[in-house]
Amino acid sequence: MKRFLLAMMLLSIVISTIGCSSNGAYSSEEAIKRGDIVYQGEAANLERFEQFLLNLSNKKEDTIRVTGYTDEGDPIFKDLQFDGKDIQYTYDNSKDEYGGKDKGIVKDVCTEITKKENEQGEVEFFISGCSKGNDGFLIRVEKDKLKHN
Repeated sequence: MKRFLLAMMLLSIVISTIGCSSNGAYSSEEAIKRGDIVYQGEAANLERFEQFLLNLSNKKEDTIRVTGYTDEGDPIFKDLQFDGKDIQYTYDNSKDEYGGKDKGIVKDVCTEITKKENEQGEVEFFISGCSKGNDGFLIRVEKDKLKHN
């Protein structure tokens, strides 16, 4: 009987470990707690994004992660590491279950973040001046949510 109980305990530990293991993906709630700038309809930790933009203009080193989520809830990570001159940009959709043939991690070196206001009164931010020409969308924010327009 003790052997049976021991085997059941080990089995439950193994199953719970496998069930709780992660492929590197995490929920939007966890991303917000980690300090990611989360884009899922609305933006969370927006003040951190604005601080990064300020540091960029002041040539001060900084690093952020912008995390967006697909309709299915899979994360898309965009890491930006500014060294005072260039932005090391990493786009990672490897956790996107429906990412298709373009699924993976792409790295590039970019020079700036640009913004455009759309017809709905939102401001869209893009990573640009990238060496591989992989300029891309970062985040969309309602204009009145920005402290520094």
